[in-house]
Amino acid sequence: MAVLPFCLDVLIAILSAIGAWISFGIDGWSMFRYYTLCSNLFLLLACSAQAWYEGNILLDRRMFVPGWVRVLKYFAVCTVMVTFSVVMLILIPAGGGVSAMPGYLLRGSTPYHHVICPLLGFASLVFFDRAALPDLRITLWALVPTFAYAVVASALNLAGVLDGPYFFLRIRSQPVWTSVRWYLVVLVIAWALAWLVWKLALRFSVPREAPPAIPEAHAWTEDGFLKDQNALGAFTYRSIPASANSCGPVAVYNLLHRAGQSVPFPDVLREMDDMHLLRIPGPTFMHVMRRCLRKRLPGWREVHGRSAALAAAECSRMGVFRYHEQRVPHFVAYYRTESGTFRFFNVNDEREDVCLTMADFAAGHLLGGSVRLLFWE
Repeated sequence: MAVLPFCLDVLIAILSAIGAWISFGIDGWSMFRYYTLCSNLFLLLACSAQAWYEGNILLDRRMFVPGWVRVLKYFAVCTVMVTFSVVMLILIPAGGGVSAMPGYLLRGSTPYHHVICPLLGFASLVFFDRAALPDLRITLWALVPTFAYAVVASALNLAGVLDGPYFFLRIRSQPVWTSVRWYLVVLVIAWALAWLVWKLALRFSVPREAPPAIPEAHAWTEDGFLKDQNALGAFTYRSIPASANSCGPVAVYNLLHRAGQSVPFPDVLREMDDMHLLRIPGPTFMHVMRRCLRKRLPGWREVHGRSAALAAAECSRMGVFRYHEQRVPHFVAYYRTESGTFRFFNVNDEREDVCLTMADFAAGHLLGGSVRLLFWE
């Protein structure tokens, strides 16, 4: 994890905050009527969130920046690029061209919010974060903040609560077609910018390392359980090789197999992938695990905390732990054997298929971070 991306995110957050403070001094709370201010506060939030994770990585407390944080920053960069483009392509030409530039680029908070933060945010995301983004559909999701602002501002203009604040939003004093035309122009600009940022971010993203060449046969036990996700590089889950992040589907498959349900593993992968709102690189979310098991294996109970999870697991016939293995969120399924111990799958290297007492498992693996257990009594 390089220091420069962290420093850039901190710098952008500070500059955006300075611009917001200047805006508040000029306009007070009415500053929130401006898309400019809203988009830059969105960027401040996104860069602060990413800087927090990057800082923890530099301190060796975390392993990666979550995919949702990178997507949040992509959305924020798209909104500030709309601000930059509307100022340059619409507001300055409509306000008198070159003679209007000082008012839009040099006064008050405008240097920060119209130019510096948008361009720094764009450069930070594309050239320094260098993280892969989801497929083309993400560019449509990036329109949601701009569309939401347009809807709220239009409603307030219609109600007479707000005037503008931009000339193309004064819908009560212009023909309906003029308003529709301006909405279309701004949304087309917003989508074009979202596409451009997405395309460039992919162009400069760091290629993901190829998964280790482990034969798929190594993933399976003789009695049909999945024991090692590292051998699942031929499958895809959440847009990346399943060897990197498929512990959730592996755990679900093993529970289904133990319960006598013959569901092919690719079907489990596909079903759980579709349950995520965005197809972005990342782990299985807890709400997806609950939803899948509620559909496939109802009747489970959930407990939180190491002590409560261990006490419940001791009395269970099977279950799945969600804990941190080497500081990375991990799902591990188990079932009770006839001897009274518990058989675990896909724990970590050299523990792909192992029988342990619950106390031994806890002593070796439940060592830090939150612990959750979904179990069947």
